[in-house]
Amino acid sequence: MSAPTNITTGAEPDQTDLDAAELEAITRKFGNPRTTIWLVLVAAIGGYIMMMGMGTALQLRLSVINEELATLVFSRATSLSALLMLAVVPIVGALSDRTLSRFGRRRPWIVGGYLVALLSFFVIGNTTSSVVIIAAYIIGIASAQAGFNAYSVIPVEGVPGNMRGRIMGVMGLCGALAMSAGAYIAGALVDISTVLLMTVPPVLAIICALPLLVLYKDPRHDREEIPQGGTLDMFAHMFVNPVKHPNFGLVWLSRFLAGAGMAAFLSFFVLYLIIRLHMTPSDAGAMAGRLSLMSAPVSILVFTGSGWISDKLGMLRPLVALAAVIMSVGLVVAATSTTITGFTIAWMIFAIGQPMYLTVDLALCAKVLPNEADAGKDMAVFGLALNLGNVLVPAIAPTLLGPASDNYPLLWGVAAVLCVVGALLMPLVRGVK
Repeated sequence: MSAPTNITTGAEPDQTDLDAAELEAITRKFGNPRTTIWLVLVAAIGGYIMMMGMGTALQLRLSVINEELATLVFSRATSLSALLMLAVVPIVGALSDRTLSRFGRRRPWIVGGYLVALLSFFVIGNTTSSVVIIAAYIIGIASAQAGFNAYSVIPVEGVPGNMRGRIMGVMGLCGALAMSAGAYIAGALVDISTVLLMTVPPVLAIICALPLLVLYKDPRHDREEIPQGGTLDMFAHMFVNPVKHPNFGLVWLSRFLAGAGMAAFLSFFVLYLIIRLHMTPSDAGAMAGRLSLMSAPVSILVFTGSGWISDKLGMLRPLVALAAVIMSVGLVVAATSTTITGFTIAWMIFAIGQPMYLTVDLALCAKVLPNEADAGKDMAVFGLALNLGNVLVPAIAPTLLGPASDNYPLLWGVAAVLCVVGALLMPLVRGVK
């Protein structure tokens, strides 16, 4: 479609005119984007701490109750909750798009999601029943994800395209630091109060979101403005045929295998510190915070540097394969380490491979999308590759870890093999450097 013609001069508008028009339209509908950016970034601080920190908090809570059962209960809770979120993420997105509340489309879902999460995590802090904890965590983390997903749409619809790169970069920084902050908070609270351990992260998310909830112009939409068709229409054409589109299928499979390796490492390392290195829950939480803080600058540098290198060299498949191999090396070092020094080395190696993989494989996926017109849907399918790992790994991990829940060489050894297989798939992808 050709660009609109400038009525005064008869010439096509330049990019500056288009940016100004977009800024004016967004300001009229959603408020001043510069104000929105600050509101979004403040909300990101608490939101990311909640989303990145609740897994650590749950591991510490379960270790206090019963260290022998902590791995099994944690695995069931995280596996079932990840399975539920495979459905929650697209459904909540579709429902928020269709919300006609006078409070706007996103605000009701943020408030409702965060409050239900707070109540669910409060229950976990007050009970020792494994069944109740699993049920409450499934409801709580799904609700938190629903609220966070509604929030994450705001920087897309309320900020012009020429400003989004900067805000997404800073939000990425918040995410990189959130795991460290969440681990520090959990480590500090585990010996003080189990209720505070489980509720401080969602409370921080609510407090940090308050300015956004009050000041952001989340307009009420008319029925004519919302997407037409039911939620089932969205699922009808969700999946991509890997036989018809083999390049996409291979890249998807590689991400699934590498994502399973990531889930095996990042979901269970706190329990490793407690069970294998005999740390107390509070010491393990503090150590998790220190590790995350140490690796954050490396991750940020690799996130930005790997993208720049791939653009300059025009090579994607070798970098994806290299990143998967680096992760496998980190997993092998972790599997064979028996000291915190050895594990720290493994953690830092993994902190190089993971962000490199997540950066470059997104660019590779963009190159092998089956149809440009379905890019949004196909990228959602691509995102399921990581989510499925978060479902399957916690379900299988207790079997690999054994009766004593301490066979980390086997768990992380298998994860390393999966990463290597993911790397070996790259030469099979055709038509892309």
